[in-house]
Amino acid sequence: MGRVTLAVRLKPEVNREGEHVIRIRITKDRVVANWALNMAVPEKHFNEKGSTQLENWIRRANNSHSNYNRRIKVAYEQAEDAVAFFENRKQAYSATEVRDYLERGGLPNYLLSFFAHHIAERFKAAGDDLGKIQTAGGYLDTLKVLRWYLRETRHVADTVPDDQLDTRFWLLSNITKNDVVDFKQWLSKNYGENTVSTHLSKLRHVLNKAADAGLISFDTFPMRGISFGFKRKKVARLRDDDIELLASAAVTKKRRGGGHIVTNPAHARPLAMMMYLAHGARLGDTVIWRMKDYVIEGEEHRLRYITGKNKRAMSVLLDEEAIEIMAPYRVHADGSPKQPQEFLFPYLPTNWDKLPAAEKHIELRKAKGRARHQITQLGLKIGLDKHLTPHVMRHSFADMMRRGGVPLETRQEALGHSDIKTTRNYEDQFDQEQVDKVSMLYQNRRKKTRENTGKTDM
Repeated sequence: MGRVTLAVRLKPEVNREGEHVIRIRITKDRVVANWALNMAVPEKHFNEKGSTQLENWIRRANNSHSNYNRRIKVAYEQAEDAVAFFENRKQAYSATEVRDYLERGGLPNYLLSFFAHHIAERFKAAGDDLGKIQTAGGYLDTLKVLRWYLRETRHVADTVPDDQLDTRFWLLSNITKNDVVDFKQWLSKNYGENTVSTHLSKLRHVLNKAADAGLISFDTFPMRGISFGFKRKKVARLRDDDIELLASAAVTKKRRGGGHIVTNPAHARPLAMMMYLAHGARLGDTVIWRMKDYVIEGEEHRLRYITGKNKRAMSVLLDEEAIEIMAPYRVHADGSPKQPQEFLFPYLPTNWDKLPAAEKHIELRKAKGRARHQITQLGLKIGLDKHLTPHVMRHSFADMMRRGGVPLETRQEALGHSDIKTTRNYEDQFDQEQVDKVSMLYQNRRKKTRENTGKTDM
């Protein structure tokens, strides 16, 4: 990281009184940001070579020189403290961030305001990375829940704007363990166990950030001793007969109204089957596959793409069934081939690439929601006795590999898991019918012994 330099300078342009506003110039990595002070003087009254030791930026010819010099020194020292704060965080930062920090008067000292500031930093750092935008969105969800909790328990009217609410509750230095316990109990009444843990983990992360900034004491950290954990959900697995039913069963159609359909539900079956056949592909990756990702090399058809979740490069060899399913998605309705950047499945808008990153995330979330709903409805319409979801397709492929004796490391690579522990976690739920057979081991062995000896209980 580059060194930061500070200097007291005048704004080049004059104001209506013909004076120049005094500013602290912040320079880092050759980028300049200026913190304007609430003072202005004529150019002839300013000494560019002034220093904090002499406090002599404003010449004696100015009637307010003593007051102005004292105020400039205080502002300069605040700027030095701000730079020290950012340096101590051991993270990359810019001159603009230092300036913004000074204009705010430092970091917010209320939880909700600090939380909002943390989210803004996350969105800013995310850029066009949809994964990071999604993570920032998760923190925003927790902030909304915190606001709901405080409005409900502190009887704050809905007419009070969020920005006012954020500056009224939970002074960071006053938050206690009891405050967090009360919030946890309220969460448990309104959400499932995993959602409670998600919100608490994000709250803990933000409180740790506040402690790092010196706004909370580590000695009295309010979440010390508060436990929570994530319970792995039991995911149904489709067997061969279920997959066959999904691939071929007729769909029971219901009469529809004349409403607009964003994405035809007829695409749900090919989408679900490709999630299974393409190595248990994630829904977020499947709806974003493009024509350029479909590669033909000799007689081999492959899907080559980078996963959105962990940025792993995938190369999936497609079998005959997958090739047949994808054939109509590689061309337009008139039979003309799709262009490299066009999506294979029609769940995202055609102008998606031109949207700002935040809107891209929203459209992707809506597309995944539509696809998820359509796949679940498909399971109901074909009479599947399991709750069908995109995640079921992924787990079903993993289970098929396990039953087929595929080595664990190969399964990890096929599923695109960064950590082999995740692949092992998929095995937590063994086949119930195989478990049931254990109960019959003694019975079967006893029966076999009797058959061999010719003995009976008669």
